[in-house]
Parts: sequence; C-alpha cells; structure tokens
Amino acid sequence: MDADQKLVDPTQFVDFSSTYFEGTKCQLGKPGYSRDNQPRKLQITFGISVGLNNIPTMLTIQKGNVQDKTHMKSMIRLCSKILPNDSLLVFDNGGNTKANKKAIRDKNLHYLTRKAKKKGPYRKAIQIFRNGPQVKFTTNDEEYQSVKVSNGNEYQYIFFSKNRESEQLAKKLKQFKKELEKGSKLLKKVKKGKDLGQHVAPEGYIIIRGELQESIDGIPNPYITGIEGFFILESRVDEHPEKILETYKNRDKAEKLIRDLKEGAEMRPIRHWSDHAVIGFILIVFLTKVLVSLTEFLCKNPVVKNLKILKKYLINLTLTIVYPEFGFGIRIISNYLPELQPFFRDFIKKYGNLEPPNGW
Repeated sequence: MDADQKLVDPTQFVDFSSTYFEGTKCQLGKPGYSRDNQPRKLQITFGISVGLNNIPTMLTIQKGNVQDKTHMKSMIRLCSKILPNDSLLVFDNGGNTKANKKAIRDKNLHYLTRKAKKKGPYRKAIQIFRNGPQVKFTTNDEEYQSVKVSNGNEYQYIFFSKNRESEQLAKKLKQFKKELEKGSKLLKKVKKGKDLGQHVAPEGYIIIRGELQESIDGIPNPYITGIEGFFILESRVDEHPEKILETYKNRDKAEKLIRDLKEGAEMRPIRHWSDHAVIGFILIVFLTKVLVSLTEFLCKNPVVKNLKILKKYLINLTLTIVYPEFGFGIRIISNYLPELQPFFRDFIKKYGNLEPPNGW
C-alpha cells in the first residue's frame, strides 16, 4: 500500500487467532489452544494488523502451537518494514513481554498494551493509585478514575471503574455459588476419605487428600482478589489517560476483522493439506477482506460494514433476462438493495436495468 495515499494508518491494532483443519495431513497443523472450540483438531495460527481507518495492513502465519508472545515477534519485524517511524502498535496482554516491547522501541515504533492481571504487580499499582493524583473522566456513560505513572522508558496508566468492579464481583459470586453447590454434593464422599481434588463446600475447603478443612467463620469467596475493577495499560506514549483509553478501546477493530475473516470470508475450517495451499488460502481470504475494506474506505460511510451480511446481499443479487415475443432480450438486475449502492455506484447499470421497463 502507498503511504502517500494515507492507506497505512500510523495507529495499528494487532491481534492473533487460529483456525482449524478438517484432516491431519498438513505439516503446519499443530495442536494448541483452540479459539474455535475445536480442541481435538489440528490448527494454524495467524496474526493480523488493521489501521484506525479500518484497512487491514499485515498478515502473519505460524504453526498451530505458536503462542501469541512468540507470534508477536514476527509481527514486529513485519511492522518495521511497512509502518513509518513513530507508528503506534496496540495489542492485548498476550503479546506483552519485555522482549517484545524492547523490540518495538528498537524499531522506532511505539506501543500501547495491557498489563497481564497478576495479583502481586496489580496490588503494588493499586497502592500507587490510591496515593497518587487521580484523574476522573466519563466515556460512553462509564466513569473512570486514572493515575499516570512514569516508569523508566514507559508510562503506566492505572484505571479503575466502579461498573467493572460490580460486574466482576457479581461474576465471581456466581462462580462461588456454583462451587458451593458442587461441594455440597461431594461432602459425603469426602468424609469417606475419597480423593476428589480441591473444591469449596459449605463447611470448609475440600483439599486434595479427601479431608475436610473446617472453617469457624463464614467461608470467604476465594475468587475475589481485591483487584476487581482495576486494569493497567502500558505505553511509550505520554498522553492524557482518557485519550489512551479511547485508543485502546478501538482495539475491537482487530477483533471484528478476525470475525469477518472467519465468518464472512469462511476461513474455517481449512480443507487443504499442502503448506503452500494452506498459506495461499489464508492469504486469499485476507486479501478479500482488504479489497472490501478499501472499497468501504473509498466509498465513505458505507451502510454495510459486516462482511457476512454483505456476502448475503451479493449472493442474492441476480441477473434476469426476459425474452419477449418480439424484440431483444431485456436484462433486469434483481434483488439489488440500496446497501450495495456505495460499492457498485452506476457501474452495475451496464449489465442491466435496476427496475422493469414501464408498462410491465
């Protein structure tokens, strides 16, 4: 893509996913964590990058057992060849490692990523949050509090949301209640000394040896960690927390792109077995989405942005040829919807009439 046409946006959203095989012959297919709920089938992983302007720019393909933090290395090398200096890579905590962040800095690029939610580092950050100068703002009807901390060659943005805290606590309470119900059913077996693993029961904790560890007071919810409602973003960019959060939230552009590739362009499942056929198939699917995105970008504000729906409209588009008793055949385009106008403009009229002739 030509950077002079501003098709390669300097803000890129990176994400990784996988698709699975129907078969076991492809050498690229490996067992791994399945995002498609197909754990018993071989898969292949791929990475994508899409700009703030919704135009996909990069594709990487790796074997099915490659983790995101390793896959990210390939994406960084590719980004350095395509993106201008000082471009911003936005990605989740799956690719967040010290080595990857250093590699991004070495390539004269910036990053915005989420810090993995581990209790130790988060509790230290929460202490800083409570003692530091807090910034309050509202976005999408949700209130946030934030503290920005300079940490060497990067900035940490510590956020807290009361709404998120309530949602996470409610989810963990529901999970705790399920464990208590499960523990009630196992309690009789535990008292007989059977080895049942670790569970929570109304009378205490069921431990690995099949014994009952009694609790005098009420059993605390073991899933509550005290970091609910908090999340931390890390970046080289020194910006207002509200702007940083807004940029990170746009990461759903990458998630929507992956959904379009899988559902709209039917990337899953793969029924090829040679390495070149598999790579070619994924590349063609990706380029299909690129062409659609370019068309949307050049059309300005298209009505249909979902590839699955657009495909449905295109499949229903029909050319009907009517041969009257006398005269030439009349070509009529059927099932033409207004949503297709930004894509075809007047070009489609060369193939037929959009409406039946007068008098029909």
